[in-house]
Amino acid sequence: MKKGKGTLGILILLFIFLYLSYIAVNQQRIIFNKNLELSRLEEKIAEEKTVNEELKKESEIIQDDEYIEKIAREKLGMVKKNERIYVDIGK
Repeated sequence: MKKGKGTLGILILLFIFLYLSYIAVNQQRIIFNKNLELSRLEEKIAEEKTVNEELKKESEIIQDDEYIEKIAREKLGMVKKNERIYVDIGK
């Protein structure tokens, strides 16, 4: 009878060891995936910060009076008051 109890104890310890090993491996896989996701998100954040900086610079340029005047002249065909426009019809 003593032999059966010892074998049962070893089987229980073996089961516990296998279960804990499974949990540890599974946790390592989860940690690896989360670190991979974190790296991707950090890259995306860096890209978005770059885009944000470019948009801030563009916003500053757009609000400049000279830029507004340039766009008004080139795109909208506007002129200043009492200004004459000469068109070269030879082109």
